[in-house]
Amino acid sequence: MDLFIDENKLNDEAKALLAENNITVRPYNDIYEEVKNLKAGESVMIDPMKLNYALYNNIPEGVEKIEHQNPTILMKAMKNDVELENIKNAHIKDGIAVTKLMHWMKTNVGKIKITEMSAARKLEEFRKEQEGYIRDSFEPICAYKDHAAMMHYAPTDESDIEVLPEHLFLTDTGGGYIEGSTDITRTFVMGPVADELKTHFTAVVRGMLNLSRAKFLYGCFGYNLDAIARGPIWDLDIDFKCGTGHGVGYLLNIHEPPTGFRWQIVKSKNEHHKFEEGMVLTNEPGVYVEGSHGIRIENEMIVTKGEKNEFGQFMHFETITFAPIDLDGINPAEMTKFEREWLNNYHAKVFEKIGPHLTEEEREWLKEYTRAI
Repeated sequence: MDLFIDENKLNDEAKALLAENNITVRPYNDIYEEVKNLKAGESVMIDPMKLNYALYNNIPEGVEKIEHQNPTILMKAMKNDVELENIKNAHIKDGIAVTKLMHWMKTNVGKIKITEMSAARKLEEFRKEQEGYIRDSFEPICAYKDHAAMMHYAPTDESDIEVLPEHLFLTDTGGGYIEGSTDITRTFVMGPVADELKTHFTAVVRGMLNLSRAKFLYGCFGYNLDAIARGPIWDLDIDFKCGTGHGVGYLLNIHEPPTGFRWQIVKSKNEHHKFEEGMVLTNEPGVYVEGSHGIRIENEMIVTKGEKNEFGQFMHFETITFAPIDLDGINPAEMTKFEREWLNNYHAKVFEKIGPHLTEEEREWLKEYTRAI
């Protein structure tokens, strides 16, 4: 068997393992000539979503083309028990870093100069303190006030602004650790905010936690469940023009096919596969008001099996992200009893898992920000 790959991507251990399994490593671009050697009557599997036209055009006439998604995509998306345990460990480390950032920003804003970029650098410092940290898993999105209304804004030297003791600050970032990659978003309340912002904040939190506690039958797709997260936001006659969540790779691509959460099918996104046990997905509804503010709360979840009975195999999600959700932005009166219970239980777990890794001052602060409401 031949593997066409840039050899620089393989270390000596990987090369030895491939050789032991009778896999020959060949230069990546050799595939363009190799496919010409296929004979009429033979078959080749192709993924139209990924195959470029030059390679497709080199396949000889008479060769059967079987159109199918690359089978390794689903294999990678369904993590095994070792991978899942490692990913959970990575999220504890990342939760420590994000919690430290939240404490640092909320206790220092107005006392020292904090900007979007300096906040991003501070979070990187906290992540570097964690054992096994490698790099950021993607370019950090740290956005203050109306900058957060731009979903994929990233601060530059020209756009960087100071964070003041008012309004909202959004941080959508991730860490790459030996145990896996993370993707987490939190929106911090930096000072007094209008009632409208609290209503939007509360709706986003409600949407996120309602999707987190969803139960569903095996065979459901992202578009079957997406409205659960959008419901509280749609109730305000607001929508967000992006997906609610995506698959996450194991120290690979942060946006991993073949599934995700959307209310409509977008074939180009390659997110239209039913949920399988072991998949890891983000859950990140939001509200974005141009010229004013952006709010997003994001946790990661594992697809797990629940009860199996005469109705079929029930499934649910296990939340694996642990960092406080800013209670300063929440109006408990706008939440149901079950929503408050879920949030209180979640925050109890945050304190249990993250608290022991903080300083005494940070731990006392976290106790206040994970209190029951």
